Amino acid sequence: MSLWKEWRIWLLVFVVLGSIIAINPNPWAKGVVVKYVEKTSPLVEDIMPGETITSVNEKPIEKASDLMEFENYTGTIRIFHNGQLTLKEVNGNLGLEVSDVGFSNLNLGMDLVGGTRVILKPNYENVNESDKSLMVDRVISTLQTRMNVYGLKEINFQAVSDVEGNKYVQIEMAGASKKEIDDLLSKQGKFEGYITRIVAFENGTGKIEIGNESYSLGLVEREIENETNNETSFERKILFGKEEIGINETLELNDIEFKVWNITNNSAVIAGKTFTSEDIKYVYFDPQHSFVRKYGEGWEFSFQILVSDEGAKRFAKITEDIPVVIDSKTGESYLEQSIYLFLDEIPMDSLRISSSLAGQAYSTPQITGGGSTEEIATKNERRLQSIMSSGALPVNLEVVRTDSISPSLGSQFMRSVLIAALVALITVSLVISFRYKNWKIMLLIIMTSISEMLIVLGVASVIHWTIDLAAIAGIIASVGTGVDDQIIITDEMKTGKEEKIFSIKEKIKRAFFIVFGAASTVIAAMIPLGIIGIGVMRGFAITTIIGILGGIFITRPAYSKIIEKLELV
Repeated sequence: MSLWKEWRIWLLVFVVLGSIIAINPNPWAKGVVVKYVEKTSPLVEDIMPGETITSVNEKPIEKASDLMEFENYTGTIRIFHNGQLTLKEVNGNLGLEVSDVGFSNLNLGMDLVGGTRVILKPNYENVNESDKSLMVDRVISTLQTRMNVYGLKEINFQAVSDVEGNKYVQIEMAGASKKEIDDLLSKQGKFEGYITRIVAFENGTGKIEIGNESYSLGLVEREIENETNNETSFERKILFGKEEIGINETLELNDIEFKVWNITNNSAVIAGKTFTSEDIKYVYFDPQHSFVRKYGEGWEFSFQILVSDEGAKRFAKITEDIPVVIDSKTGESYLEQSIYLFLDEIPMDSLRISSSLAGQAYSTPQITGGGSTEEIATKNERRLQSIMSSGALPVNLEVVRTDSISPSLGSQFMRSVLIAALVALITVSLVISFRYKNWKIMLLIIMTSISEMLIVLGVASVIHWTIDLAAIAGIIASVGTGVDDQIIITDEMKTGKEEKIFSIKEKIKRAFFIVFGAASTVIAAMIPLGIIGIGVMRGFAITTIIGILGGIFITRPAYSKIIEKLELV
């Protein structure tokens, strides 16, 4: 059989080519990538996140620091981005956050390309001094869950203190913009859903039914004279029993908390708290319950959440007696009142309620939103999903400081790595040449090792895994294991040919028995680190496992076939 008729060889070729495409190496890339455009930026309608800026006022922009020269520029600015020229009048603030163009699709770690550091200050109001450390641990746990849902990034969480003993949460992240981190981490994540009810007053008295209970509410009106301008205004409150309740104050009806939203001389709007963060049991991510679609001139996202039985029962009680109205445009029937969704007390959405849900224990409300582009809408959806699935933070957080941090090793480290790799390559080549006295075997082992590195990096690009020091160590470990296995395969085949006790195919089987046994041992040791490990341990374990799996299923079978077909031993 010809060498190129062997499917193992073609599998190796296709996987290596696919890895190179996934890595997309481009060492000659120029410019900077726009990560965020402030709403107040004069360029907000002209430049979008993800675009590449290559020159400003005819000056080449090769790194993020080059753009800083124009941050306080006043006058007409000429920006060349994504192959087009934009002219704009600016006055001292471009409002752009950019990063250097990567030379590939690889996500490099903070120790290689830098990142962002955020200091968060918890609001310790009503928290005992002895409970502050526990509170910080709970905050970090919630944020870790939130960030894991948002996406695979290199994130370091740490509790820190200042000289006065105040406790903070420090977060370091590679590959994210300052604004993205601010939006994601500073949110408390307090989710609330309200359904409004109208109380009509007649002669200062009104009634409302919640579930199977009926309540009588009164209207209290007082004239208030402004001593400054001698004008008279009215103060209105709801009378519930002997208690007077004003706007934004709460009352409890049938075990449900209602907030007074508005009071007029003939009616009041009260909103029943239907759902809270504690009621969210699950956030759906699957395509059946979560999607992003084109809507008008922009994009809309929608996903469902599963709420607790208690929340569903509150929904049934509040909606049981709401009147039904018919939509004149569609002919469909809805409840007269809508459900209003809030995140951190900021209105997020309002949804009409189908008449068929009146008095029903509704447990899967829909969350909707949007964005000007599909990418922005998807990012907004993922941010909301991550916040809602992680639950509310135990305390409010204030972003005290956000800094861009430079890489601790940077280009100096990369040069050192390349030099070390070259020295290792030469050393391995000399040892193999001395052992086999065959330059073809030496070249084949080196090429196989390079293929394994490309496969690991290709998989890392596809799953967006961060390549940091630990990941590089894992790649080196897996490639080193690969060289050992290739030597075992070569020795077994050579012995089989010389002794003629076993055929070469039988010797290959014996070699792969050893190879699979050794690989299984290493993978078994790495799996616990990959599952429960954090930080350095997890990065090392993941890349080691990827490298070993790629080796035993792709590169090493191909290597044995090449050795056999070319009769190199």
